[in-house]
Amino acid sequence: MFADVLTGYPLESSFTYRIPPGMNVEPGKRVKVNFARRNVIAFVIRVHDEEPSGFEIKDILEVIDSESIFNERLVDLCRFVAYTYISSVGEAVSMALPSGLKPSARYKVPFTRQETAPIALTSEQEKVFQDILLSREENRLLHCIFGITGSGKTEVYIELAKKMLEQGRSVIYLVPEISLSSQIYERLFHVFGDDLVIYHSHLTPNQRLFNWMRFYRGEARVVIGTRSAIFMQCPDLGLIIVDEEHDGSYKEHSTPRYNARRVALYRSKKEKTLVVMGSATPSLETLYAGENGIIRIHRLTQRFGGARLPEISIVKVSGGSPDKVISNPLKLDTKRAVDAGRQVIYLLNRRGFSPFVICEDCGHVIECPHCNISMNYHKGGDLLCHYCGYSVQLPVMCVKCGSRELTKLGSGTQRVEEIIEETFRGMRIFRLDQDSSRKKGSVFELMDSMKKGEIDILVGTQMVAKGFDFPNVSLVGILMADIGLNIPDFRASERIFSLLVQVAGRSGRGSEPGKVILQTLDDEHPLFTFIRQQDYEGFYRSEMLVRKSLNYPPYTRIARLLVRGKEESDVIAAIGKLKTSIDNAVVAAGANIQVLGPAAAPMEKIGGNYRHHIIMKSSSVDVLRKVIVASRGAINSNNVYLEIDIDPHDMM
Repeated sequence: MFADVLTGYPLESSFTYRIPPGMNVEPGKRVKVNFARRNVIAFVIRVHDEEPSGFEIKDILEVIDSESIFNERLVDLCRFVAYTYISSVGEAVSMALPSGLKPSARYKVPFTRQETAPIALTSEQEKVFQDILLSREENRLLHCIFGITGSGKTEVYIELAKKMLEQGRSVIYLVPEISLSSQIYERLFHVFGDDLVIYHSHLTPNQRLFNWMRFYRGEARVVIGTRSAIFMQCPDLGLIIVDEEHDGSYKEHSTPRYNARRVALYRSKKEKTLVVMGSATPSLETLYAGENGIIRIHRLTQRFGGARLPEISIVKVSGGSPDKVISNPLKLDTKRAVDAGRQVIYLLNRRGFSPFVICEDCGHVIECPHCNISMNYHKGGDLLCHYCGYSVQLPVMCVKCGSRELTKLGSGTQRVEEIIEETFRGMRIFRLDQDSSRKKGSVFELMDSMKKGEIDILVGTQMVAKGFDFPNVSLVGILMADIGLNIPDFRASERIFSLLVQVAGRSGRGSEPGKVILQTLDDEHPLFTFIRQQDYEGFYRSEMLVRKSLNYPPYTRIARLLVRGKEESDVIAAIGKLKTSIDNAVVAAGANIQVLGPAAAPMEKIGGNYRHHIIMKSSSVDVLRKVIVASRGAINSNNVYLEIDIDPHDMM
């Protein structure tokens, strides 16, 4: 007997190995094989008795799994991912499956289950709930709940999930961040108990495998997780929830560069599964699909429990120096809120102690020698590059002109925390960002402390904007709101608008009215007018005019081909060959493709690698794919690497 297997290498075909006598090999199991002189894990997709010829047949070395851990549905899904995002099927299967070798149940739920009262939906929520169920009977399976912050989208998700379980079907509940999955997990655990598993990268590989198998067998029928959970398999999938569907975290940044939202839509088509997305700021692509009848849009316009949307004030600040990072109005309202027993959130859209160290005499900014971006100042006097990790001690004088007038300009979360401590002595402050959240249990600690009122001011980066529900927060301060607004990325305005509206929505979710103070260097920017009025649809109309005039999504599909390498001359030569190959392929295919570049990427050098890219636009992703596959062979040097990104979310 023989087995056809896939490997995690960028090779299109499967490979055949002999099954030694007595070895229990079945489709859906992982095995160990010798491939290209290395012992690697491979994925069995077929067992047969057709002996191949023309090459030496090797034996399978070892069977890893005692039972199958994937099925033909997963292989089909990975074929779609591999085709759409231009990778091998084996790479897609390798990414989709957990890497653990022995299932481990050692993950302990950090709270005890409590009985919860049945959810009483408002009339508005009930209408959305019933409309979605009725549409499913009419085979309309794609939905988006466009609900203002605090409108109770989660309550509708839970009721839909309960309905699926009543019908014996399973549910995948996607969230963009691990921190958010932790909060939603606690809430869902009180509802679903042992029917629920969690799936994200903070679990060990063996814990992920254990939870994968519980869902695969149907022992647990609800999974909550980040983007990789979209691949989880079960006996009968009834519902996929994509919460905060606008979020860029659903896009994978390594091969294959899939978008979990688009994968969910494919699973809906193949498995007749209901997909319900939700956001207070749906992506422009989703709203456009709604206007064209592809996705049904449902609106929630009232906050749950009678809460009101917060009042938003725009405050102009004159600069980014530490003593100006918190305006007088924000200081005053912070003191008032805390004195009244309320809580405050400060958002800074950047991490680190001080983003820039600049020479006041010549204007030189200290940059990472490997990445050509400014380095951040951290406690202890180190300058750190947040892209490649390079660090160096803060110099005493400017390397360009010799001046000792070096100033730390701007403020990261650590520095803001120090300023808050100095300004509001005695107040209790908690900092949440990517660095602090990596500490095991930190997110649960935050949620518990916020609930108990043990935190007065929560200081954080983008993570605090993503779905946290803290009813006692009455004030949100947004510091340096316009950071990122003018970066060379066509999604910049949409991304900043979503972030600011989402974090503003953390305020006033309880019985007390909320307030938001948005600090900006440019209070006349039209974006802030839409934010003050909380007019997302007005912003949508305005932004769509720009997108249409420039032929950007959703009016077209985009591919980004990025070439990187250690030597800039190699990169320039390689991308020049690639451009010639693309031009020839476009002519040969008679394709209507707009090709931009080649040009240096906005972040031209990261981690010692120079980066140049080409942007391609077409109304058809199949046409893009055909041209890319025909031309990518132009990159055949070991000195450079080609990254292919279909529908990129970040153009930096």
